[in-house]
Amino acid sequence: MGNNTQPSILIIDNDSRILKEFKQILGQDYSLYLTESSYHALDMIKKGAHFSTIIYNNFMPCMFGNIFFARVRNLIVATRILLGPKSRTDILIKALNEGGISFFIPKPLDPFMVKEIVKRAVKRSEFQRKLMHERLLLKGLLDNLPYGLAFKDEEGRFTRMNQLAANRRGLTIAECLGKTEEEIEPSFTSQELSRFNQRLKKEERFVEILEVPSNNSKQSSQWFMITRLLLDRAKGEITHPSVLMELDITKQKELEMQLRQSEKLKALGTMAGGIAHDFNNLLTTMIGSLELSEELLEVSGNSEIMDTIKQLQNNALEAAKKGSTLTERLLSFSRRKKLSLQEVDLTKIIRKNFDLLSQTLQMRYERRFKEQIEANQSNRIHLKFKNNVSGILTVKTDPSQFELAVMNLCINSVDAMKNGGVITIILDKKDVDPDEGKRLHLNPGPYAVTIIQDEGEGMSAETIAHIFEPFFTTKKMGLGTGLGMAMVYGFAQQSGGQVNVQSQLGAGTNISIYLPIYSEMER
Repeated sequence: MGNNTQPSILIIDNDSRILKEFKQILGQDYSLYLTESSYHALDMIKKGAHFSTIIYNNFMPCMFGNIFFARVRNLIVATRILLGPKSRTDILIKALNEGGISFFIPKPLDPFMVKEIVKRAVKRSEFQRKLMHERLLLKGLLDNLPYGLAFKDEEGRFTRMNQLAANRRGLTIAECLGKTEEEIEPSFTSQELSRFNQRLKKEERFVEILEVPSNNSKQSSQWFMITRLLLDRAKGEITHPSVLMELDITKQKELEMQLRQSEKLKALGTMAGGIAHDFNNLLTTMIGSLELSEELLEVSGNSEIMDTIKQLQNNALEAAKKGSTLTERLLSFSRRKKLSLQEVDLTKIIRKNFDLLSQTLQMRYERRFKEQIEANQSNRIHLKFKNNVSGILTVKTDPSQFELAVMNLCINSVDAMKNGGVITIILDKKDVDPDEGKRLHLNPGPYAVTIIQDEGEGMSAETIAHIFEPFFTTKKMGLGTGLGMAMVYGFAQQSGGQVNVQSQLGAGTNISIYLPIYSEMER
């Protein structure tokens, strides 16, 4: 190929004298490759040989210039020059239309004209190669950016866009190009878009964090940090193009909301613990005094007045004991109540309490929903246990608190199923990786997961956000204290685990209790 620092030129002509002339005219300034075979030249190009310019004799015996250049125009970035008689304008038009030639050199050769045309052709080739390189860089950037990117012209029509930007609009890139935001934007009204454009003209760059509906059926909405900016006008141009960048920050927002919820629950726990501790001291004094006075009444006589006083004291004692139970739940939520930690086989403990729990839930349902049962005698609560664990999963926790947590969750499920249905207790094992650990606020590792799954009315996102707060309840007055879920949350936290809620209105609820596995063995 000669000196590789010089531009390389491929010349194809079946006349050896013409090739010799080219060598004399261009040999000192360029690296020349000369051949009398069209197929040999094609083979070189297909194998990846680099040429800045290609000069081809139109009347090669096996392949005319228009056909040769039509074959190579998509194989190589090289300026194409046709060689032929000056009088044949017909061949020039064909080669221009079909082969995309840029220059024409007439025969016989004029050394000055040849040098000038080849010089221009090489410059054009260098410019095309740089332009292609810039396009490849831009395409690579657009395709691999972690956020949506789009360019608009002065009239607001999209001129370039990557796949992420098109995905947010539920369209392909081709469907977006040439259109304005008003024509294809699914999330913002024309008034909002007008406000964006007016603000852009004033500020030339601004950032907004906005919530938009999601194209994903599993998500109701997504959060985006949207940046709009005006680009500088090109020299001599009056147009002012703009750029639109859309970064999906949904995960970041979810983590922020989870962190705020965790901090709120922590603050509530501290407050509830302080109140419960002081209140429990008062209740202890009250219960002790009532029990002592009851003993004194038994000694003093059996008159009607004494019986009445004794009944009133019994009522007071029962109320004080119920208050004591509530304070225990509050202390459990705030982690001030010490658990009696033991090594527990969860499969065994669930099976042991299954029949009693099933009966309790049916009785609860019959008391709560008499009207529904009278209207349809087939309405019942069916409790099922699905064990997805082949061996023995041992966790270190308080068995009585675990039983109480499962019962609380099942009772909540009953209250959400006025037409009856199936409640399923699922026992599973899950290895929590670091990413999921961040989302669930758990240390990575193996966990036993107890899932209470129901077919009830489900919960809204707003309800889920408050579900663990003490005294928060969606039940009617007298049907719930609002401490059941708070107790479950406190129990899981004290056991080194977590509670995860998945629910949608009208689609039932899954509540999972994660407890770290202490040991695992085959049965």
